Amino acid sequence: MAEKPESPAAGGCAEVRVVLLGHTGSGRSSSGNTILGRSAFWTDVSPVSVTKHCQRSEGVVDGRSLRVIDTPGFFHTCLSPDEVRAELSRCVELSAPGPHAFLLVLRAGRVTRECSAALDWITAAFGPQALSFTIVLITCGDALGAKPAGDFLKESEELWEFTCRCAGGYHVFDNNKGLEERSQVTELLKKVDLLMERNAGAHYTADMLLQADTAICHMQQKILGENQEEDEEARKRAERLFWYELLTAMGRGAVEASGVMEKGKGKGKKVKAVQRVAAIASTPLSITTAAKVMGGAVREGAKVLYKQKKTLLH
Repeated sequence: MAEKPESPAAGGCAEVRVVLLGHTGSGRSSSGNTILGRSAFWTDVSPVSVTKHCQRSEGVVDGRSLRVIDTPGFFHTCLSPDEVRAELSRCVELSAPGPHAFLLVLRAGRVTRECSAALDWITAAFGPQALSFTIVLITCGDALGAKPAGDFLKESEELWEFTCRCAGGYHVFDNNKGLEERSQVTELLKKVDLLMERNAGAHYTADMLLQADTAICHMQQKILGENQEEDEEARKRAERLFWYELLTAMGRGAVEASGVMEKGKGKGKKVKAVQRVAAIASTPLSITTAAKVMGGAVREGAKVLYKQKKTLLH
């Protein structure tokens, strides 16, 4: 049976569930404190990531019952990408039955590689459906000066295109205004209300997360399979080259040892080699010559085996 959508927040009757996402240092925890109007999440000026686990906090803001979930940064300094993705998955559980809005937090300023990659992280971790519940939240809005946020976003084609794909649009926070400045929070919550109305009160679900996880696993298996095929082809190619080199070296050593061709290169020597091969071919090999031929082949073959020992041991 399909889950019945919740009624959009109106007059604080329904709980609003919000998840903060973004790369390390973007201002997720500070934004959570600004929204709730108190120090609900730990913040610190640090060269390493502060938030290691999803954290939940609740409060009543503008008559609404809010549940806010803070998450580890996408590029955590202490957690691996897989650990970050696993921890991010918990935000859906902590916002059960699911968040109404993802706030993708980006710091105003130069668009860094981390900022660009963060745009991919949300769809990679939560699937493309997550954009139907996403608002881009720009922090450190004071850094924009008199520049409108829309102009800032349009300066990066990638950032503007992504923002246009987010159903909730964008909003700007100036965290330096302090917890007492509530107008920016009021405006944000109005945009969350509008987003909920567009989605008819629906929210991101655990099933959507499962679909995203399945897609990721499928892609990982596909990449792993392709890598295995490439490794097998490389192994076969290396094996063919080895046998070609070994047999060529043994043949060269046998010919040189027989006296048919002297060591080195040169047109004159090649002519002599042909003449001597013809002479030897017309007479049976003596025991001494046969021994020399075998010794030369083994000697040159041993050189190849020594050179390729790492490949053979692998």
